[in-house]
Amino acid sequence: MLTGYLHIGPTHLDFDNAIFAGMHFKYTLFVKVSDKGSPVLSTIITVIVSVSCINELNPVGTASAFTFSVFENSPVDTLVGKVTFIDADWSFNNMKYTIVGGNLGTPPKFYIEPDTGVIKLLDSLDREIESQYKISVRVTDLDNDAIPDPFKQRSGTAHVTINVLVRMSHCL
Repeated sequence: MLTGYLHIGPTHLDFDNAIFAGMHFKYTLFVKVSDKGSPVLSTIITVIVSVSCINELNPVGTASAFTFSVFENSPVDTLVGKVTFIDADWSFNNMKYTIVGGNLGTPPKFYIEPDTGVIKLLDSLDREIESQYKISVRVTDLDNDAIPDPFKQRSGTAHVTINVLVRMSHCL
């Protein structure tokens, strides 16, 4: 009995590739196997190589820090800004945004949409009380391991500064 080996190379199999996703994360090989008899006998066998995903890349921010401005006394649900991160693990940009620091008060001043990174007002701001807020946002990629493990999830942090602007009134 003869055995053969399948070698991968010179590059690794990259799960994080849209073309590979279209192939259902599988490579199909057709191998012709022949003996050294007389007459030579041969057959073609199909080998399917299935590649499992590994969470290997941290989400990366489009900036190391984000700065936004909003007018004081803006109504609840006013758009403050958007934190943008990119995760190159398949499925691409499958992330959750969470405010993890600096959002003090009852109610808290800001809300972040977990699937978009959009920050909105939850409470009115008063520049005479606070002219600037600093919050921290954790960005966590989701479901990127063959066997999901919340302790191995990759994440990044964004530092966000929100300046409170005075709304000028015009008198004639």
